[in-house]
Amino acid sequence: MARRKSATNPFYALLVVVGVVFVVNVFAYGLMTYEATRPVTVASERHADHPLWRLLDRYGDQMLWVELALLGVLSVGAIATDRYFSIPKSRTLKPEKNGDGGKGKGGEFQSLDG
Repeated sequence: MARRKSATNPFYALLVVVGVVFVVNVFAYGLMTYEATRPVTVASERHADHPLWRLLDRYGDQMLWVELALLGVLSVGAIATDRYFSIPKSRTLKPEKNGDGGKGKGGEFQSLDG
């Protein structure tokens, strides 16, 4: 009998996407803040009109907080659903029949595979 591969947890994919966006925003926000504290140079003026710099200047702190909250929620979701997505359907457990009319020790289980 061929074993079915366990399903991929969708929270993992979402965590990767949100994590990459968060890292890019953190580095860009940090660079923007660093350049804002330095004396005016040609390099810092070059980035002043960039759309990402304007966006981070206006909404950067809110974006980082929202991304951090999303990372937290998605992490909890991934942890909570990990067991569901990692156990293949063919490996679920059923009570073991031990021939004593079900009056034996409780908690004995066997795999459906045998």
